[in-house]
This record gives sequence, C-alpha cells and structure tokens, in this order.
Amino acid sequence: MALTGSIMLAIMALPTIISISEDAISSIPTSMREGSLAMGATRWQTIYKVVLPAALSGISAAVMLGMGRAIGETMTVMMVTGNAAVIPGMPEGIVESVRTMTATIALEMGEVPMGSEHYHALFAVGSVLFIMTFLINLIADLIKQKYRFKLEGS
Repeated sequence: MALTGSIMLAIMALPTIISISEDAISSIPTSMREGSLAMGATRWQTIYKVVLPAALSGISAAVMLGMGRAIGETMTVMMVTGNAAVIPGMPEGIVESVRTMTATIALEMGEVPMGSEHYHALFAVGSVLFIMTFLINLIADLIKQKYRFKLEGS
C-alpha cells in the first residue's frame, strides 16, 4: 500500500505545484518572449532558453512547497497506506501496508510516557523530518541562486 500512498501524495501535491509554476511562467515579461522570437528563435527554443530559465526559481519554489505538503500530509496517508507499524519486506514492500513517520508521531505522541526512550525516539523521528525539510529548502535555495546569477550575469 506504499504505492497507493505515493500516488495519492503525488496527486495531492500537483495542484500546488502546477498553480505556482503557472504563475511563475506567466510572470515572465512578454518583451523577453517577443525579443527571443524577434531574434529568430522558434517557439520551443524561446520556451527552453528564455522562459524556463527565467521562471526556474518560481518553479523550484513550487516543487519545494509541493514536497513540503506531501511530507506534512498525515491523515490521508495514514488512511490510505494501511497504517501498519512494521517495516515492509522486499520485493513486495511497495504494496504492503506501511506507516509514515508523520503518522507515527501523530498516533503515538499522546500515549507515550514523557521522558521514556519511546518519547525520545519520536522526537528523533521529528528531527529527521526537520532535517529532510531543511535539505529540500537548501537545495531549492541553491537552485534559485544558481539560475538568478545566470540571468543577471548574461
């Protein structure tokens, strides 16, 4: 059922990614497109060489927000994936019942004794989620800086 949860999260993240990416692409000035076409570039060359590089920081922000939504989505995944607190085996692992890290924290935090090893393990899981989110943000920021420099430097 991990496959089902993955598909569900991808579908749930798509509207966020698509709408923000569309806004980023439509915010590119018409003069940039027209200038490229006036220089003899085809429509596809204009999209590939002008529009996408100019909108890449917005598109990377859209992907980052979509991934953040997917990571933070607990209840839907908990219901779709079977909510089994076991590590799935291979090769059938992708279709077996699983439980996500966010669902584990949400389900177990209220019942665990404060200060126990289990309590600290749940905080370690939360720390792993925080580090994953931080790395996604860091990568998106590096992409943004890389392509912003190319646009300003050319």
